[in-house]
Formats: sequence, structure tokens, C-alpha cells
Amino acid sequence: MTVAAEQPRRRGARIASLLLLVGLGAAVVVAVRAGQGDPPAVPPPSGSATARESSCVYPSNSIARLDAFSDLVGAPISCVLVFNDVATSWDALVQPWFTVGEIADHRWDRWVQGDDDRRLVIGQSLIPAGAPPDWRQRGAAGEYDAQFAILGQRLVAAGLGRSVIRLAHEGNGDWFAHDIGDSDAQNRDWARYWARVADVLHDTPGSDFTLDLTVSAGTRAIPLDQWWPGDDAVDVIGVDQHDIAPTAIGTDQPARWTWQMTQPGGFETIAAFAAEHGKPLSIPEWGVKDASEFGAGDDTYYVARMLQLFTDNDIVYQGFWDKKDTSSELARNPGSLELYRRWISGG
Repeated sequence: MTVAAEQPRRRGARIASLLLLVGLGAAVVVAVRAGQGDPPAVPPPSGSATARESSCVYPSNSIARLDAFSDLVGAPISCVLVFNDVATSWDALVQPWFTVGEIADHRWDRWVQGDDDRRLVIGQSLIPAGAPPDWRQRGAAGEYDAQFAILGQRLVAAGLGRSVIRLAHEGNGDWFAHDIGDSDAQNRDWARYWARVADVLHDTPGSDFTLDLTVSAGTRAIPLDQWWPGDDAVDVIGVDQHDIAPTAIGTDQPARWTWQMTQPGGFETIAAFAAEHGKPLSIPEWGVKDASEFGAGDDTYYVARMLQLFTDNDIVYQGFWDKKDTSSELARNPGSLELYRRWISGG
């Protein structure tokens, strides 16, 4: 199948291979727009390879768009976000669209096979469309284990056995069918189902999958311990941290950034939970937004703070969200582009 659109235990060796941390260096003070507060200091990486290895991008499913993004920022990108969350049947779910078909621009399995350093971060739904209302309970009882065993085997066969899998990404939101539900019972069943699938994928012969539990920052601030699959199941805790805020918060900095970090269910809360459970953090999705998406446009203060956050919190990987129909988000926002380009290139 092709894609027309997308919706938004063995930890030692697995995490060691993924922990590509951004190093500290001498601070570089960057300019910010008037009215955004004092400019934060942005430490460049200790070497450009360090930043590149931890940097991913969502290029709207297109390999050509990825190449254009790499040219724009002046550095090759070897980690890409894709999504397997719009399958209409179990058959489609266990044979991801990016491993089949004749459209070369969509064959991410071949792209990964072209270089040993390349990796996919896969947003993976727990169910296809049309699942029964009690799918969480059924999944918790093991009804769908066999399907995910097939998925794991096919990912390995396609050369994608080192992928990060964001299982039921942003499950605390209410926009995906694979969400955690609306009751304590549904939350518990969801967590048990997530843990079963994680065990199945971890046990896939020949695999080295990393299971990432991704939280949408500030969304339905349901305490994580109410839907936590368990320390053995989760390898990494992800935080999707786009530059969005309610209109009432406004665009003035640093107040906007402070709200984003400290809001109920925001980054600080999630980071504290991760520390309590000994889990590293990722930022699978981040990026600037325009006003139509509750963004602040070319918000260089936000971008500079995010780059600092990657270093201060030893972020495993981070993915710039470059979804735009006509042009790159960074191309549309030159101040943010300059900061990102300087950071990822090391100069």
C-alpha cells in the first residue's frame, strides 16, 4: 500500500547503542527577536557528528524531502520519523507501507539498507481501523500477540531491526484510535497491552528494537503512573514538545517557554518521572509553528532553549517536525534555520 497522509528489557546494549549524547562546548550567544526576552546561551556540540547522530527529522514521508532538508541545514540526516498508524486491517498493519510498493520515494527500508548508520523511528499504532471497542482489554489478554510477532519479524527481514518504535505514540491524547482511554480500567488495560507488545517485539529473533513511550506534553495531564507499562517494557520516555501554547499565554519570552516547561503534564513533570524510573528521555517531535497552529512563528528563543535542553537532559534522540505542504518549516523561518544549522554543523 502507499500512504496518502499520516496522522499526527534488554536495556544494556540497546540503550548503550542509542545514547548518542550532545556534548558541551563553549557557549555561543545568539540573537533573538525583539520582545522575546534575554537570548539564551546555546552550547555548540563538541563535534558536528555528535549533533548529527542524535538528530532525526520528519520529512513528510518523502526521501526527496529528506534530501532537501539535509541540503538546507548543511548536514546529512541519518534518522527519520515515519508512521504506521493508518492501517485499515491487521494485514496492512503487520506489513508497513514503507516496506512495500513501487514508489521509490516511500521505500524507507531501502534507504536504511543503504547505510549502516541510518535508523527509523516508527510511530506504531496498537490497532488497525475498525478495532472493537474493547480492544484494550483484548490486547491485555494477549489476543493480538501473534500479529505483533509477525510485525517484528517483517521489520527485521526488511533490515529495520534496530528501529526505535514509538508504540501508541501520544497515547495520552484523544486524537488517535490507540489512546489510553477514558477510565482507570481502560488505562490499566492499555498499559498491560503495551507491555505485552513490547515483550513480543523485544523477543523478536535478530532484533534490537528500542521501545519508546511517547507523551504529548501538557495533553490530558493524566499521571504517568496510571498508564505506565512497567520498567521492563519501556526503554525510553519520549516527550513531544512543539512550540505551541494557548492564545492566552501569548508569544512573549521567556514567559511562553516557562509555561511550556511547567504546565501540568509538561516536560518537567515527565522528566522527573523518567528520572524516578531510571529511563532516558527523547524528544521525538519538536519544531516551530505558525499562528494557525498556536505557534509563534520564527521563535528563535524556543529553538535556542530546545537545543540547550537536548544537552542539559542527555536527550537520546530528537526529531525536528518538518511537515509542510509547500516548503520546509525551517526555510520559512530563517532565524530558527540559522540556529539549527549552526548547531548541527558544529560551527
